[in-house]
Amino acid sequence: MATITSAGIGSGLNVTELVSQLVAAERAPTDNRLNALESTTKAQISAFGSIKAALSGLESTLNKLNGDGSLPGRKATVPDTAGFTATAGATASLGSYSIIVEKLATAQKLQSAAAASTTQIGYGTLTLQVGTGDAFDVVIDSGKGTLADIRDAINTQAAGKGVTATLVRGDAGDVLVLGSSKLGTGGALTITASGGDGGLSVLATTGGTMTQITPAQNAEVSVDGITRTYSGNSLTDLIDGVTLNLTKAKPGEAFTLSVESDASTLKASMLGFISAYNTALGALRTQSAPGGEGKVAGPLSGDAAPRAIMQQLRNAVGGSYADLSALGLKTAVDGSLSLDGSKFDTAIAANPLAVKNLLGDNAEFGKSVREILHNVVGDQGLLADRSKSLDARMKSVTRQRADLDARMERLETAYRRQFTALDAMMAQMQSTSSYIAQQLGSLKTG
Repeated sequence: MATITSAGIGSGLNVTELVSQLVAAERAPTDNRLNALESTTKAQISAFGSIKAALSGLESTLNKLNGDGSLPGRKATVPDTAGFTATAGATASLGSYSIIVEKLATAQKLQSAAAASTTQIGYGTLTLQVGTGDAFDVVIDSGKGTLADIRDAINTQAAGKGVTATLVRGDAGDVLVLGSSKLGTGGALTITASGGDGGLSVLATTGGTMTQITPAQNAEVSVDGITRTYSGNSLTDLIDGVTLNLTKAKPGEAFTLSVESDASTLKASMLGFISAYNTALGALRTQSAPGGEGKVAGPLSGDAAPRAIMQQLRNAVGGSYADLSALGLKTAVDGSLSLDGSKFDTAIAANPLAVKNLLGDNAEFGKSVREILHNVVGDQGLLADRSKSLDARMKSVTRQRADLDARMERLETAYRRQFTALDAMMAQMQSTSSYIAQQLGSLKTG
């Protein structure tokens, strides 16, 4: 008959607890080392992530100063009653223009004669064309020839082709209204009818009863006596760098458009650069803080990389400090920047190219800072290399944990085997001891 055994029964030892304690004691030093390494590595990954985000933000603000972004903006001023609005880009020339909106561009709208809602206008085929575009057919079935039916057929069969149909119900009956979606004379509608009972011919633009509500008309604008016609009401190439949006025709009435320099957008870009620069320095300083005297050390304390980046940026600023100062920039003891707004405005008024000459993509200081940032946050830069190194360390920790788990599993198996053997031996010894004691007892009684 098989016997049931359990570790510890023979010896009285708590083998399971004893094995667990021995394995835990063996595991603890390596486990503690890996936990510390993992915690430190995660903190460093997060720290470099914060630095990269801050430096990428600085790089973005510099990119806004590329090209015309480092030039003062332009402000277009127009009287409220001018019949047009205007916006000016950085390339617009300073000056003023006398502008007359003679006509607005309009899309053609036609309407039919009124008819009762039940009147069958006819059936057959309506052929429609928008300007010089491709003609398309709309088939009107027999018994489906009311103005409402025709409206539905046009909207269904001509959907997306530049014609819309609506129905207006007046005192005299229903009126079919057809509108072109294209502004200007190039959007004029042509309608012909064919086949069927001939009743649809009343809707033809030639020989029918359709009347024009709104003409297909081009915009007409006069700039300093120079006339320009256009098929729309937004003109982007009338005056270099200026966009005009026509809102109301005012024939014969001239209004002045003034294009002036506007340094406010450039100042905003400069303030953005300064803020991003200070944020980057702050991130570098915080993450590499040495600690001591009650202060908490940063995750990258002792790491030379943040200090090197910070020093490069401060050296670049120091090398161009005279030019920066002339623009109104000042440095604090900790290296952070600030801007004297009044001094900046004065400098830009005197030299609109001042920012471009300093921070533009081809300027010495601008190129220097961009190169530093590229070497740090670029795909092949310093932070990418450090990120790869830290990722490799995390993978190594994972592998070491797996190896530790396997080794501890083997160790636990070995301990259990040893204590099981010990338990069996002690059980046997206890059995022998009991037998001897029994024999000695019997001798005494004999």
